[in-house]
Amino acid sequence: MEDRSPMETARVRSLTREILALPEPERQQLAREVLPLLLTTRAGLEEIDAALRGLSDDELRALVERARQRASDLSEDEVAAIIAEGLRAARAQGRP
Repeated sequence: MEDRSPMETARVRSLTREILALPEPERQQLAREVLPLLLTTRAGLEEIDAALRGLSDDELRALVERARQRASDLSEDEVAAIIAEGLRAARAQGRP
């Protein structure tokens, strides 16, 4: 974490422990409600970018295929443009 006070770090650790202790249905509900908000933060976008870079070609193809199936009305070019824009945004937010 970058320049966090000990209290902020302790709070994050405490929240993490609480989340991990939740029953699975509650964790799933929390993920549906909070994850979209967290993913749009700088750290969220950086983690998405890092995760994408860590995928093998086959894993990346499977991810793109899944996205294509969920948004079947989008063309291949549109899917590629959305992915490229997401990566650009993540990298741009990581710059000073």
